Order: sequence, then structure tokens, then C-alpha cells
Amino acid sequence: MLLLYRFLWVASALGIIAAIVVLANPRNKRPVIAGAWSTVQQGSFIVEAPQEFYARRDALTQMGMNKPNSPVQLQDALHLERGARTGMRLALVTFRTDLQVGGDETAPATTPEQNAMRRLQRLHNTQLENLREAYANLRETGTHPTRVQNIPALRTDFTFTLTHPIPLFNMPVQGYLITVPVSEYEALHLIAYAPPHQFEAYRPVYQRMAESLRLNRSTTTANGGWE
Repeated sequence: MLLLYRFLWVASALGIIAAIVVLANPRNKRPVIAGAWSTVQQGSFIVEAPQEFYARRDALTQMGMNKPNSPVQLQDALHLERGARTGMRLALVTFRTDLQVGGDETAPATTPEQNAMRRLQRLHNTQLENLREAYANLRETGTHPTRVQNIPALRTDFTFTLTHPIPLFNMPVQGYLITVPVSEYEALHLIAYAPPHQFEAYRPVYQRMAESLRLNRSTTTANGGWE
């Protein structure tokens, strides 16, 4: 009988722990479709975001950037998150001209537009590589041109999994990376993500955030291409 009581006690404790984890899991949060929005102004960024999103500046050494041999230097970054797998990350980056030795940038091009597209492609690919290193199981599902605030940009859709010591609590994530040119050698990365079953619900939220995004001219050297 004592063993039975112990078994029931352990089973009950495990059930309570599992319930707490599930209730705390961001996968159960309702999508933000409409509601209160506010202006977030931190560092180089001014953006409209739902009030449920928590804003924090990111350390310049994060997001896999500022490596000694990276062709990209991170100027500033901002996280706007509702949970572990719901939010948008913004990064203002500069192409390092001192490392332009070889590669597509030195290949002949017939127009300035071709040179600009090559720089944009390399900036985009560099951040994709950073994401691959951050998430070993990241899978790209497509890359295509897009526009943000009527500016030509590149977009790559992807999926990955936030792993947990207990596989039962692994969390799938769906998102995209958009790279938008700011000036000749600067660009913005917009990384938006959400649980797969809520991604379509969050799509208009992220679109509104992207369309509201502005750069704080007092803290950035961006000098063209972004209204």
C-alpha cells in the first residue's frame, strides 16, 4: 500500500509539473490580431508594436555578427518579443568595405543596380549563415524578392525547432528573414517568427511593424534609401 501511495504521489507531482510547463509555454498564448499598440524608440529604431511585446536592445556581439572575418558589422539590434518563439528582431548592419577582397563585389557589373543587388545578396546570405549556426536544424523553405515600404528587399522563409531537454516540449517555429537596403553599404534585417499554427495570424502584425519602422537619425549613420 505504501508503494501505491508513493506511486500516486509521484504521478500527481509529475502531472502538476507538466501542467505548469504547458500553461507557461508560449504556444498557448493567443495571437495578437488587434489591440493596443505603442511606439517603441530605442537606439537606432523607432517602431510601432503591440503593447504585449517586450522590447529590449540586443548586445552587439549577439546574432552571430561582428566576427573578426565577417563581411558585416552590426551597428545596433532590437528584440520585440512576446515569447520564446513569437516576435521580431531588428538589426542595422554595415557592409565592411575593408574586407572586400574577391567575391561577387569585385566582379564586373554593367549597372550600379547590379552592384547594389550583389551587396544586398551578400548581406542577406551572411545573416542566413548566422541563423544556421544559431539553429542547427534551421530549414530554408524559399527565397524571393519582396518590398518593404516600397523598397526592394530579399526575403527567406524558414522553420526551426527550439529544443528542450524533454523532447515532448520541443517547440517548432516558423519565420522569415527580410534584408532591406538603407544606403549604399547599410541594410536592415527583419527577422519575424511565430508558432507555425499562429504564423498566419501574426503576419499582419509583423507587416504593420515593418511598415512603421523608422531609423533614429540621431544615432545612426544611415544616409539614404529609407524613409
